Amino acid sequence: MPQDAADTGLRSFDLGAQPEFVHARGVVRPLALAAALQAVLAAAVLGAALWSLARPNSPAPLARLTHDGAPGLVVAALLLAFVGLLATLQICRARQQSLHWRPGDAADGAALTPAGLRWRLRRVPRLWRQRRSRLPVCRAAGAPQGILILLGTAAVAFVLWYLPLSRVNAPPLAPQAWPVMAGVLLLPAFLSMLCRRALAAVPTDSLPEAEPLDALLRLPVLTFLVLSVLCAATGFGFGWGAWVRFALAGFLSAVAAELAVRTLRIWFLPLPTPEQARAAIGSVVAGLLRPGALAPHMLARRLKHQAGLDISRSWALAFVRNAAPPVLLGLLLFCWVLSGVTRIGLTERGSYEVFGASEAVLRPGLHMILPWPFGRVRRVEFGVVHSMAVTGSTDAAASPAEVATADGPAPATANRLWSDAPAADSTYIIASNGGGRQSFETIDVGLRVLYQIGLDDESARRALYGSVAPAALVRIASGQLLAHFFAGRTLADALGENRDRLASTLQAEVQAMLDRLRSGVQIVALVVESMHPPGGAAAAYRSVQAAEIHAATQIAYERGRANSAASVALRDAEDVRSKAQAVAGDLISAAEVDRSQSKADDTAFRTTGLAFLLERYFAKLTTALARSSLEIVDQRLDQHGMAILDLRPPQGGQAGEGQNGTP
Repeated sequence: MPQDAADTGLRSFDLGAQPEFVHARGVVRPLALAAALQAVLAAAVLGAALWSLARPNSPAPLARLTHDGAPGLVVAALLLAFVGLLATLQICRARQQSLHWRPGDAADGAALTPAGLRWRLRRVPRLWRQRRSRLPVCRAAGAPQGILILLGTAAVAFVLWYLPLSRVNAPPLAPQAWPVMAGVLLLPAFLSMLCRRALAAVPTDSLPEAEPLDALLRLPVLTFLVLSVLCAATGFGFGWGAWVRFALAGFLSAVAAELAVRTLRIWFLPLPTPEQARAAIGSVVAGLLRPGALAPHMLARRLKHQAGLDISRSWALAFVRNAAPPVLLGLLLFCWVLSGVTRIGLTERGSYEVFGASEAVLRPGLHMILPWPFGRVRRVEFGVVHSMAVTGSTDAAASPAEVATADGPAPATANRLWSDAPAADSTYIIASNGGGRQSFETIDVGLRVLYQIGLDDESARRALYGSVAPAALVRIASGQLLAHFFAGRTLADALGENRDRLASTLQAEVQAMLDRLRSGVQIVALVVESMHPPGGAAAAYRSVQAAEIHAATQIAYERGRANSAASVALRDAEDVRSKAQAVAGDLISAAEVDRSQSKADDTAFRTTGLAFLLERYFAKLTTALARSSLEIVDQRLDQHGMAILDLRPPQGGQAGEGQNGTP
């Protein structure tokens, strides 16, 4: 192996005879202008995005685009195009320098290095000396462009990750501002397209990287056009912009990842020869944007050049190509016949239509009908019971059902306190005669309707062809009947109404209305869950109820006191009467005794005369002496010293004086 490999390369490869080396100087200027345009556009978009993030009162269109991540997509696409242009520009300048390069200019560094440093270069590894001895285009196709592309792809990844995570509270954009933003985004798209068309005019032999560079330059044009279309679609009310932006970000990330992976092979392969030195900007993903990239002949050409597979000479592919039309035709015919086989689930029925007219109602199971478009089955429910709360607003009825766990908090629909009316309750106007004047009040009612499509065939046809939204029909009919019911009742009458009787009456009326409308809906049950005054009148109504309860309590208490007083008075009167009767009986008995005694005394006196009186005297005296204290006076006492006894009965306070011996 010769010491100077560049000499061997130059002897077998004439730089002056190659168009890419001869016209390299003329290609450098368009590439530099295109790179400057991409850099200016990227800097302008990035600066506008950062300014929008830094200022809370930035314009609403710019703030909205920053919130949606549009600057990140635009800057990423411009960076990919800018990296491709810089890598191509680096290779073209190296080709221009290679025309004036001589084999001995940097063979071992002797011609360009002072003599005092010549001994140091002899210690440089042989591999480095071989790299220094290569042409500038060979050296530029190595590590320099690898580092450039890796830095660019890293910047693309950073931009795609950071810029969509902008401020969350972006103001909503007015509908009339979207067309303006769509027109503004078309201006940089037009400039990028002009840049791509200008580089497309360069001949391919003068710029071998024209095809992969054209694919990268299509990325900014595609990004601007897609964002412009999204702005216009948002103005018309379409809401699929987030998915399109996500797909575009994934496409740009795939291009950046492919460029980074392709660049890593530079450090594992030897330096290319001058005729093979190219900018490593080829991307299969970005090449899909070129017209006809997915054509069969283009895919065959790509497989032949990149994988070495010539599929044009394969007999298997030729057989598949010849057999594909009849096989596909047979498959299409078989699939068309299979469109006449339909399966109806256990909870469904099917209305079989032949040329648009309903022929029969099919039950659950497998059925054979005419293929599409001659036969068609339109499905309707079979036995499915729906539960719906009758509310005053459509949003509340269309809200999803709340799910509560065993350990979690109770859902809002379980709140039955009057101070906070549940969302499922509806408010109705009710008559009032408070204060002797006619007025109106409001009442909150929680009504739930259980309904299903009728089980007979006629109900199925009516529900399928006669009503668009059975749930809305049931809700409206129930609401109208409730309003009519409460319009002729007062609050006290409504609250005192029997709920079961009310539910039965309303169910019959709702079913009658649905039958008149030929809806095919059957009301299974109607449940009145709650009926109470509105939340604002809860405190006053509770005070009224408390006052009524207090008055009833006071009346019962006073009635108890009155009954107790009457019982005590009756008892005392009975005692007094009993005592009076007893005393009267005693007096009568004593009088009877006295009368009998008087008769006996009279009879005895008449019979015996004075003897009876003497005996009575002694008896009375004995009785009196038995209850009196006696004093015995001896007759032998001195007459002068005898005590004087006062035998008169005591009278008032003089008894003491008589006892004290006062004469």
